[in-house]
Amino acid sequence: MPRPESPDAQFDRLKSQLQNSILSDYPNPERKGCPGDAVLKELAARPLDDSLEGDPRWHHVTHCSECYRDFLGLRAEFRRKAKARLAKIGVAAATATALIVGGTFLAIRGSTSAKRPLNAELVFRQRIVDLQGRAMTRSEEGKEDTKAIVLQREPEALTIRLPFGSREGEYEVRIAKSADHPLLSATGDARVENGTTALTAKMDLSRLTAGNYFICLRRLPWDWTCYPLLVR
Repeated sequence: MPRPESPDAQFDRLKSQLQNSILSDYPNPERKGCPGDAVLKELAARPLDDSLEGDPRWHHVTHCSECYRDFLGLRAEFRRKAKARLAKIGVAAATATALIVGGTFLAIRGSTSAKRPLNAELVFRQRIVDLQGRAMTRSEEGKEDTKAIVLQREPEALTIRLPFGSREGEYEVRIAKSADHPLLSATGDARVENGTTALTAKMDLSRLTAGNYFICLRRLPWDWTCYPLLVR
């Protein structure tokens, strides 16, 4: 029997089918009503989430094969630049982490404090992560890096306040060195209370070394949105 398709593989397959459909079903060689390169660059830098649903420019792009082809090319270029920037951050983070780990190892060797039992129950510390009004890594092309979210290297019960206008529903949360290589993952149901959309997710950050990461979220079927994270 063929192996069952994973949720990520299914999502990628459906996204590819949708993209191919748009590229072939809406020819517009005369470029009637096309919004222009500046608008396409702006849309390519934005996360693909609910905020685009009511944007008439996005409606045109998804109903114009030529604009959508240009949009995909610009988005691929943004991703390439973002990965190059992440690689530079990773080298610096690896150097800093090596120094921290080395110092921590020496401190532990000289410590006489009792170790936590392996079967001890984890105690999760309550922590609020506020993403309202915070810029995302995808929109940071050509700008200074956004100030990182800071979390402690311990089990954390995160209350994540999502960006303004986010909808309720099930969200996936990841801690990653890059969007393609998650290290920790969790899911949580977002609810709106007093105008704020928030979800809770438990993540054991003690499994990570201190350093720079990304905290990434998405609500299916949308793409991941990532924010810089510093684990201390």
